[in-house]
Formats: sequence, structure tokens, C-alpha cells
Amino acid sequence: MGVTNELPAAHYFKRLSTIELTLGDTDHHLARFIAQPGFAAVA
Repeated sequence: MGVTNELPAAHYFKRLSTIELTLGDTDHHLARFIAQPGFAAVA
């Protein structure tokens, strides 16, 4: 399935996809946050 540039949603989808691939997804950042010293996960 392709994405056309006719709607603003296509631009935002491609932009968010590129940002996620470049900077990391939610799971990546959550793992970095949990790995910080002094972080105490609530059980």
C-alpha cells in the first residue's frame, strides 16, 4: 500500500515514521529512562 501526498495526514505519518526510526521508539526511550540510576519502579 502506498501513501499519497494529497492529505496532510500523509505528511505527518512520514514525518513521525522518520523521527521514530532516527531517534528511537517509545520502548527504546522507556528502557533508557528505567535504566537511570535511582529509578525505582513501583511494583
